[in-house]
This record gives sequence, structure tokens and C-alpha cells, in this order.
Amino acid sequence: MMNNISNYNYIVVEDESLIRQNLVKKITSLNLPFSLAGEASNGMDALVLVKEHFPDLVITDIRMPQFDGLKLAHYLQKNHPSTKIIILSGYSDFSYAQSALHYGVSDYLLKPVTLESLLESLSKIMIAMGSEYRNLDSYCSSNSKLDQKSIYNLFETYLKENYKQDISFQELADKFGFTPEYLGKIFKKNTGESPLKYLTKLRLNEAKRLLLNKPELEIHMIGELVGYKDGFYFSRVFKTYTGIQPSEFRNQIPKNESLDPPSF
Repeated sequence: MMNNISNYNYIVVEDESLIRQNLVKKITSLNLPFSLAGEASNGMDALVLVKEHFPDLVITDIRMPQFDGLKLAHYLQKNHPSTKIIILSGYSDFSYAQSALHYGVSDYLLKPVTLESLLESLSKIMIAMGSEYRNLDSYCSSNSKLDQKSIYNLFETYLKENYKQDISFQELADKFGFTPEYLGKIFKKNTGESPLKYLTKLRLNEAKRLLLNKPELEIHMIGELVGYKDGFYFSRVFKTYTGIQPSEFRNQIPKNESLDPPSF
């Protein structure tokens, strides 16, 4: 069981009350450590809530009267840079929503927001906040809080965000409050591959990108950049998965070589 689970406050800003209420219900149903601090129907009211509650996360519609989502995001970036932001938009506002990335927006979701896309987005937010606090406990929860799919999503997102770092599956499993075997079983059930194989795939795909696009980098440096501190071990793993040495891959890509390590 996990202890001292961090709880994150969030506010929802949406001028259509039914959409706003439905979004809150979906977030609640996910059983993630997010607590609703307040709701607002426009950006101006949202500013009041921000100054009152200092939320960890603001989920806002992009089109609103008085003060729209982009202006709100700009304000948060300037005055509350640690606050995460998710922008909601319709298809017609897709390109407009992309401009929100300039204001430090963490993610943007298309309406109607699905439970799956919401879970993925919130998981990313939790990973980001957990990394900033350098505390995995801040976003890992106990098995009484999360179902297997949620555990898998957090596990996968953690690997994607941290694959360049040293990762101990034993320590990671301890943080989640499970055994490495149980986490591996959940991961393989959802992906068809082990966590180690998935981690290796992430690292080698990034290594291939660097080998092809950064010729100035020495091979051992590329190994370090993708999570292998030992250059010889990196070369051995690379050859095991691709059949050739990193230097050979850099100089000549075999026609049958896949950009993903083969499954076995």
C-alpha cells in the first residue's frame, strides 16, 4: 500500500454547464488524486478562483466570453508558471488551440472529451508534476485507488518520460506498492511485451534517431544519452536487437532494417 499520496487541486473553466459538469464527473470516475477546487463559466471568474485556490491544474475551454482560454493560459504562464493547463477545443478551433502551446499549455483535448483521452492527459500531468517534485510517490497510488488499466497508463507514461534515466524496476515496483512480477504482468497484458523490452525499444529508437541525425556525437555519448552508461553494453544491446553495431547502422541502414526492434 502507498502512503502520503499527494492530492492535486484543479479548476474547470467551461461556459456550457452540462459539459463542465460532465467533465468533472469523468475526472472523479477515474479515481486519480485530483480534487475539484472550483468551477467557472468564463475566464474572468477563473482568475478569481486561481487567486483564491492556487490550483495545480486548470482545465479550460478555448472559446469563452470576456476572457478566453488563450488569454487565461497566457496569464497563468506569466503569473503561475507551475500551474498545468489543459485546453479544450472543438474541431473548428484545432489550429487555434495549437497556438496555446506558446503559452506553456500541457495538453489540449478535442470535444467531446473521451474518458480515455482524459486519462491519458491527466496521467501525463501527474508524471510532469511528479518529476518536478522528484517524488514518484506524488503520482503513484495504491491498488485500492487505481485499476489495472490506470496502473498500466501511469507505468507506461513514466517509462516514456524517464527512459533516458537509470531505471530500477524493483524500486519502481516498490513505489507503486506492487511486486515487479505483478507490474510486469499488467504491462504485458496491455502491450504484449515486457516492461524491459518496451524500455529497450524506446531507448534504441532514440539511439537510431541520434545516430542518423547527429553524426558529430560519438557512439558512447549516444549510449549515455539514451540511458546506457556503459558504451560497450550499449553496443551489445544494440546489436542484439538490430543484428548490427551502432557504427554500421550509422554508416549504412540495411534495407530490411525496421525502425523498431523486432519482437521476440
